[in-house]
Amino acid sequence: MIILLTGDNFYEIDRELGRIVVEFDGEAEQLDADSLDPRNLTDIFSGVSLFSANRLVVIKRLNENTTVWEGLARWLDKPSDTTLVLVEPKVDKRTKSYKALAKQADVRVFTAWTERDALKAEKWLLDTASSDGIALSRDAAREIVVRRGTEQYQLLNTLRQLAVLGEVSREVVEAHIETTPHENVFELLAASLAGDASNVRAMIRTLRLENDPYMTVGLLASQTFALAGIVLSGKSQSEIASDLSVSPYVLRNLAGLAAGVDRTKLKVVVESLAIADIGLKSSSVDPWLQIEIALTK
Repeated sequence: MIILLTGDNFYEIDRELGRIVVEFDGEAEQLDADSLDPRNLTDIFSGVSLFSANRLVVIKRLNENTTVWEGLARWLDKPSDTTLVLVEPKVDKRTKSYKALAKQADVRVFTAWTERDALKAEKWLLDTASSDGIALSRDAAREIVVRRGTEQYQLLNTLRQLAVLGEVSREVVEAHIETTPHENVFELLAASLAGDASNVRAMIRTLRLENDPYMTVGLLASQTFALAGIVLSGKSQSEIASDLSVSPYVLRNLAGLAAGVDRTKLKVVVESLAIADIGLKSSSVDPWLQIEIALTK
């Protein structure tokens, strides 16, 4: 039997591998993919274990060893007492072996969470904290996801770092975890929509020290796109999040701004950012100055 664990969710792949190893009645064998050659496949599938009637063999990134990977296909339909677990986060689906594995092996795909999974990430963080005996408030969990994103290892490491401080509250998160570019850009957009030109200029002076202007314009554009969804669609936040593939947290923040934005004002913002975007790509004028002009019109 062959089990293929693949996808870009490394945490879930590792957890599934751990579950397989724990449930196996015996000692799992870990083989180094780089040291194998095609002849080793005979031992893997036909060899016997000294300690058990069955074998569990784990190999990571075997597809990077082209000669052995290509030889896998001819073993798929042969009877064997070996369970081979292949851990392949990235695999070329065009190869003969992958096509054969897709038809005959137990393929388990683990997809990384995106911004759309922010609520799922928040619940997972709360559940993880509870099982680990860590006091984590819901507001703190939400703030961690806002600042760290939805990658599970990143969330887990952040939770454990904060746990040494005691109870993890939103105030603790805000004091020890830096803000993200998304948050900074939201504040910048909010100041612009409020007509607070002096605050816009002050924020840009701070942003230009460590941020990329082209990325900033991209984030401004994506948040304005989400804002337009709220202003123009008349749908619920959950529907807009699904339609636009936008984080519920982003929409939740933007909803407060949307109350003061009508179609006319939205059109001005969109046109100003479009002009700034074109200017950044075609003009030698300081890009931060162009952003400032766009946001203070």
